[in-house]
Amino acid sequence: MPPSIPSEHRPSPRAISLYYFGIFAVLGVYLPLFPSWLEARGMQGLAMGAIAATLPAMGLVAPPVFGLIADSLGVRVWLIRAACAGAFVVFALLALSSALGVSLGFAGLFVAALAFAFFRSPMFTMADVVAVEASASSGIAYGRLRLWGSISFALMAIASGALVDPARPAAFPATIAASLLIAFAISWALPARGEAPFRRSGARDGAADAAGAARAPANEGAAGAARSPAAGGSVRQRARALLQSHDFRLFLAASFLAQSATSSYDLCYTLHLRDIGFPESLVGVAWAVGVAGEIALMAFSGPLLKRFAPPTVLAFAFAGASLRWALLSYVRFWPALLAIQPLHAVSFGMMWVASLAYTRDRSPPQILATAQGLFTASAGAGSVVGMLVWGELYKRGGGTLTFGVASITALIAFVLAVTFARSTRPTRPTRRSPSGGSIFSVSSRCQE
Repeated sequence: MPPSIPSEHRPSPRAISLYYFGIFAVLGVYLPLFPSWLEARGMQGLAMGAIAATLPAMGLVAPPVFGLIADSLGVRVWLIRAACAGAFVVFALLALSSALGVSLGFAGLFVAALAFAFFRSPMFTMADVVAVEASASSGIAYGRLRLWGSISFALMAIASGALVDPARPAAFPATIAASLLIAFAISWALPARGEAPFRRSGARDGAADAAGAARAPANEGAAGAARSPAAGGSVRQRARALLQSHDFRLFLAASFLAQSATSSYDLCYTLHLRDIGFPESLVGVAWAVGVAGEIALMAFSGPLLKRFAPPTVLAFAFAGASLRWALLSYVRFWPALLAIQPLHAVSFGMMWVASLAYTRDRSPPQILATAQGLFTASAGAGSVVGMLVWGELYKRGGGTLTFGVASITALIAFVLAVTFARSTRPTRPTRRSPSGGSIFSVSSRCQE
């Protein structure tokens, strides 16, 4: 939260972890079962891909918009609560129509998915903003807060795979609606009383920046230079300047490609396991094994990001993703498929914490929500393009073609990330205040 907010008004680490647990329970049901539920409703190929793509498509627009609103008005938690409530209404209506036997068809399902995607974006994006800001004051690493979401996802993926039948029209949307209602209730554990505009005028921004520059240690000169393009002016001016930075544009491009490849997993993994004869009862377990690796990575990401700069970690993550999709494209022995799943820690967990670490280091605190929104939007754009392609590719060539192309895409992201890493260099670690702690346990910053 902004530093002007009293500490008693800031969300506690326990409340943030609980909220992560609540919202990722929703994804633990949604991601593994949504493609099968759509298929049971008669949606295949391009139709399935178009509906599934609404989630990342809205992620292309909503995060920067909500980030700009959040930074301009100084609000976080109220956006989260409104988003949870709206998403619940969408799936409650979807469950009711399914229970009554109303066939929505492609148009109805598309609109419902689009509405959910609109509300889903601030539920997750603002949670990361709140966690990053609260971690800076609590000294608890972001990954240790976020891992509770991964734990929730794993538990719900196993439970929903065993208990929720996608062929039953109302079972899937009713389960999602119940999970969203719980997430909405948990959101009230995040206090919003202290939310107020962070900065109201350019003059105050300029004064704060000048004061911050005067207080900056001499050995942060290079880091300050890296952040200087977005150092002054309004929220919009800062964001525009950040987008003009060469290193930040390279970062967004690499994120776009990597997430495009990852979306093949989100859309086609469950279908691929089914089509190659993977035991149906273990599909949820397979998802959970991947998330278990992610949990471990989140828990111990601090030392990794303390040792290596975020661009270097991102390059390694993209290389691991390329390897993972290549293996998935031709491996058929189901124990081996389970053995591949821990690579999810690299292809997603490592990518995510390193991306947020870089975004936090690269952007002034006044536009943190906006900068994270830009990153989320670039990743969302990659998912949109990917999901519009993967559904049709899977229809034509199955998992071999789909994940083979995804591997090549991630490899291109790796090459771009290597270029990005070589164009940046970490500065000398700076001394932290004993009361403050680095959220990622990383003190490096990047400069062009």
